[in-house]
Amino acid sequence: MSFSSGRCAGERYAFANLATALQEIHQGTHRPYPCGAGGGYFGVSADGALYACHRFVQDESARFGDVWKGVDVAIQERWLTTRHVHRQHPCSGCWARYFCGGGCHHEVIYRGRPACEYIRGWLEFSLKAYVQLLTARSEYFGAA
Repeated sequence: MSFSSGRCAGERYAFANLATALQEIHQGTHRPYPCGAGGGYFGVSADGALYACHRFVQDESARFGDVWKGVDVAIQERWLTTRHVHRQHPCSGCWARYFCGGGCHHEVIYRGRPACEYIRGWLEFSLKAYVQLLTARSEYFGAA
């Protein structure tokens, strides 16, 4: 049974990524960042240094301070400003920028953007599924 026909028939769908994408589309969620790295959470090294996330541990370009002195807010603000989706190329002109937030910071910095086409394809699928589900079962998402 396809996603659309199953949902339209009222069956639960266990694939959480799609359920999350559908809810975010419905709620109009937008992401200026892909995650909370450097803003809402940090990676901590064994010596107590604070980094943007676990993937940046030992990478001085994403070190924000340490557990004793705390976060250097100026470094944090500079890093987050440069990582904002409006400052990323080619994200600033991409139709999907607020869905993905520019991609994983570590991936983008060290590997480039190999996932952009995949992400746009995934979002196209999610948008089509959203329209089908909303048309067939408008109550699926609850009150708008």
